Amino acid sequence: MGTTAAFKLQDAGFTRQQVEALGEFTDGQAASKTDLTETKSELKADLAAVEHRLELKIAEVKTDVVKWLFGAIIAQTTIIVAAMKLLH
Repeated sequence: MGTTAAFKLQDAGFTRQQVEALGEFTDGQAASKTDLTETKSELKADLAAVEHRLELKIAEVKTDVVKWLFGAIIAQTTIIVAAMKLLH
C-alpha cells in the first residue's frame, strides 16, 4: 500500500495498526510480476497441449470421413451397376 493511501486511511479514522494490517493483507494478495509470468508460461503450455490434442482429433475425424466417403462411393457404384444389369 502506498504512503498516500495510508495517510488517507488514517485521515478517515483508521488507526496506525489497522492501516498496517490492511497494508500487509493487500500486499499478500497482489500477484507479483514473477507470479504473472509463471502463470502465463503455464497457460501457454496448457494451450499448446490442448491445441495438439485438437489437431490429433481433427486428423482422426478426417480419416473417418474419407473412409465413409470411399465406402459410400463403392456402395453407390455397386447399386448403379446392379440396377443397370437388371434393366438390360
